[in-house]
Amino acid sequence: MRRRQYRKHNAPSQNLDSFLDILTNTVGVLMFIGLFVSLFTFNIKNVKTERVIRTPLVSESNKMPHFFEVRDNTVIYLDKQEVEERLNKFDAGLPPCTQPRKPSSFDSVIYNSYIVQLKAYQVCLNNKSKLLRGFRTTTTYYQVFFDSTGLVFQPRSDIAGESPEELTQATSEFRNILKQLNSGTDYLAFLVRADSFEAFREAREIAWQENFGVGWEPMNGNAVISFGSGGRSIGVQ
Repeated sequence: MRRRQYRKHNAPSQNLDSFLDILTNTVGVLMFIGLFVSLFTFNIKNVKTERVIRTPLVSESNKMPHFFEVRDNTVIYLDKQEVEERLNKFDAGLPPCTQPRKPSSFDSVIYNSYIVQLKAYQVCLNNKSKLLRGFRTTTTYYQVFFDSTGLVFQPRSDIAGESPEELTQATSEFRNILKQLNSGTDYLAFLVRADSFEAFREAREIAWQENFGVGWEPMNGNAVISFGSGGRSIGVQ
């Protein structure tokens, strides 16, 4: 006796690919909207200070940066330009290294002479680099020396910078430095430690009032401030 066979009726499965595409696109659009709003919302007020918090937009600048460290909730001027002038004077007193010109035509005698001169030039540069590491100078706030990373600024322990309260005074050193600068050709670059954002915000507000461009970057508490051969780049925000 044959068993009756029953046909299985499989209901068609629902394809959710289109729905997932729509959902993914919607989430992506919302993310872009959120990013756009966060970048261009300038008029948010700090409830405690009643100040307008401006959203930073980084841009390149052809102006000259002047660096400040913000540490222990105080603002300290690095005075990098003065240090570089002292370094240039120190370098001028070292033996010069003249780079040989590569011969325009191949001649074994001339080319061998060029190779000898090139090696001597490289030795001269190495010796000069070692001599440069003997550079030492002192500014108002820093002990400065030259090593393999470039110019290194070590804070002096016997003197402190200006607190947020001192910055508000008309006779503050920070305000006097701004008077010596030109907002048309100079801007301020702040290296901000994690414990010092109050002082940074006060200094930035004063700089903005004087129409100076401001840039900043965060720094770890124990990070050493150094300027390599290519300098240090902080865009205006």
